Amino acid sequence: MGLLNDYINKRINAGLDKFKNISTENTKSSNVLKLLRPEILERISKDIGEWRSAVENAEDIDNPDREELMKMYKDFIDDYQLFSAMQSRINKAITGSFKIMDESGDEDEEEMGKFIDPKGHPLPWFRDFMRIVMLSKFYGYEVIQLGDIVNKTYDFVEKFPEENLIPYYHSILLDSRLAFMRGGSNAIDIDDPAYNKWIIGVGSRIDLGIINKCAPYIIYKSVFGSWSEHADRFGMPLRVAKTDLRDNGRRQNLIDSFEAQTGAAYIIGDFQDEINIIEQKGGGDPHNIYGMLIEKCDKAISKIVLSQTGTTDEKSYSGSADVHKGVFEDLIYSDKLDISTVINKELIPRMKKVGIISSSKKIFCQWDFSEQITINNHVDNIEKLKRAGYAITSEEVRKKTGYEVEENQINIPDNKIGSIMNEVANLYKKKING
Repeated sequence: MGLLNDYINKRINAGLDKFKNISTENTKSSNVLKLLRPEILERISKDIGEWRSAVENAEDIDNPDREELMKMYKDFIDDYQLFSAMQSRINKAITGSFKIMDESGDEDEEEMGKFIDPKGHPLPWFRDFMRIVMLSKFYGYEVIQLGDIVNKTYDFVEKFPEENLIPYYHSILLDSRLAFMRGGSNAIDIDDPAYNKWIIGVGSRIDLGIINKCAPYIIYKSVFGSWSEHADRFGMPLRVAKTDLRDNGRRQNLIDSFEAQTGAAYIIGDFQDEINIIEQKGGGDPHNIYGMLIEKCDKAISKIVLSQTGTTDEKSYSGSADVHKGVFEDLIYSDKLDISTVINKELIPRMKKVGIISSSKKIFCQWDFSEQITINNHVDNIEKLKRAGYAITSEEVRKKTGYEVEENQINIPDNKIGSIMNEVANLYKKKING
């Protein structure tokens, strides 16, 4: 916020200069609010204008230039709401049970070892690969550099800087500061056979990504979000001094005193000077002025990134939260399918080209979307069965959870149908809570 503070200080100083230079003949009051009111609107207009100009440059087909827009993106992802939502979606999309299958639909353990470690976790290079694929949704387009081959798989993968990419022409600028020319010495064609085995382009040629859709809301927040500025101007009690405007020396003394006040300051004035402290109430509350707008912007960002707000909203209700959770799971399902498409159509063919995988093998990746039931899910199911009046045996408990439960641990009153369900549920809860 350094540039913003410098800008504000210049505007305030300009206003004070006007106030100091009031002539003795001027009888009209100096309305400082007229200087302050346009400032936020001017800042928003300025920042929105710069963003739109950068978007136009990036979308210019004849002379595409993404450098300025990508610089803005780096500032945008510092926004806590956007960064949190991005991490939530990316991390969810790249985790889960992943398998490499042969043409008969059976798991190929030999090829699996080139993607997954013995514990079932993605190898570092493969996790980075999936993360970059997901980043293409936010930046619109990414180019992945495949690394050296070590132990029959890649040692690492990296992504090219977004400002160096020209998606529309599938090209990479060697120097982002220089203009793009098709076939020029400053650009590499991603489809060139000399590079194609080691480079993968991912994403849309024309879409600027999710970050671009969030940009207006982040700009609004950056302008309205500084509550410290509100405190500097309005949040503290407003000090009003009255003195003889025709006495330039006395007026200047009061101005100097106000500007010098920090902490528990005081003023010694003339007996004719009058100083008032005005407390703000009601509409002066910074939450009413800024907080509600910021909350609206945060919700808009969540909807854009996660297609819902229930998984990030602290005030979500159980019914609507379940609906929002379902929407989020559908979104992640779609992301996983997109990742598998890139792996099957782009990554595996390149692994065959460089000899990591035999060219004669027909393999494909597949996510395991089968329902994963946790102990907590079992407890919930037991409670539902209990309310329905059903019973459950200790053998069934063992099959579902692996826990050995002896019959004599459960006391069943003769006059209470289904009371076994309470006992079993309590056993689960004790096991969970240790």
